[in-house]
Amino acid sequence: MRQNKISIIQATGIFIMFTLYFFVLLFTLLPFLKSRFTVNSALYWFITGYFLFIPLFFLAFWMVKCEGNSSIKEMMDALNIKPFSKRDLDYSIIGLILVFVFTGVIFGSSFILNRYLGVRPLTTTPWFMEMHAFRGRERLLLLVWLPMFFFNIVGEEILWRGYIQSRLGGKLSWALCSFLWMMFHLPFGLDLMIMLIPVVLIVPYVFSKTRNTLTGIFIHGLYNGPIFVLVSLGFIK
Repeated sequence: MRQNKISIIQATGIFIMFTLYFFVLLFTLLPFLKSRFTVNSALYWFITGYFLFIPLFFLAFWMVKCEGNSSIKEMMDALNIKPFSKRDLDYSIIGLILVFVFTGVIFGSSFILNRYLGVRPLTTTPWFMEMHAFRGRERLLLLVWLPMFFFNIVGEEILWRGYIQSRLGGKLSWALCSFLWMMFHLPFGLDLMIMLIPVVLIVPYVFSKTRNTLTGIFIHGLYNGPIFVLVSLGFIK
């Protein structure tokens, strides 16, 4: 298994490239889909998400292959994908709990500020989506979302953590990756960026302690997935 160090400039460049690509998709592919097809608005995002996240997934494997890792085992090791140890599981569970707790604090603060000071509440729907609860057969759209969700979570984690963060030097590389990961979410808008602060800080920190990409997949997936399902089914607005 081979791992080559990367510089801060290289890491920043990869994040900026995909952030700009994200914006390009939102201002080209997404409007094109809306103008040509009349379907549930969530489907426009699902299709756009495939174009965004599948390249993340395959780029991570291509980059470790370029390092000289040819077998599946070597590539998995190079991306820091390995079985959970008890310590990894402990960090993952505690990290997930903290993400939900601090996200709850953000939601609660938004509710209080809205109720007593008239501040606009945070919205869980990004500006480019017109999300409404799935009804009847629309719930089958979750089957379209599920593969996109896989590439979203796994693609981000193996590239951001498994490849980039693991190859940066310094004890505070997790803080840099947190900042860059937050930058990647710029296209979602300020509201979602505020709500994502806990997960954006905690996932890179947990990885810095475990050096296991599965910890990020565990926290990111169990945070993101259930929340989206609850929103899509109308339990959260």
